[in-house]
Amino acid sequence: MSDVEKIIEAETEASEGNRDAPIPEGAKVTRPNRGRSTVYSIRLNPDEVAALQSIADAAGVPGSTLARSWIVERIQEEQAGLSDAEAELRAAQRHLTHLQRHLRQQAS
Repeated sequence: MSDVEKIIEAETEASEGNRDAPIPEGAKVTRPNRGRSTVYSIRLNPDEVAALQSIADAAGVPGSTLARSWIVERIQEEQAGLSDAEAELRAAQRHLTHLQRHLRQQAS
C-alpha cells in the first residue's frame, strides 16, 4: 500500500469513527454539484465508452465525472482564449499526469 493510500485509509477511518460529531463552528459546508441541474446527453460508440471507463477507473473516478471534467476544462480553455500552442501544452500535461497515474498503478 502506497503512502497516499495509507493516508486515505487513515482519514477514512477517522471520518467514519467521528461521523456523528457536530460540524465545527466556522466550517463552511458546501455541496459543489448542487447547482448542476441540466443533463446533457451525448452519444459514444461502445469503444469510446470502454476507453472512457478504463481511464476513469484508472483515475478512481466515475466515468461521468471524468467526462464532465474534460468538458469543463475545454470550455475554460476556449473562454480563456488560449492559443493553440497553450491548449496543446495543457493537453500534454493532462496526458502526462494520466500516464504517471497509470505507471504508479502498474508498479503497485
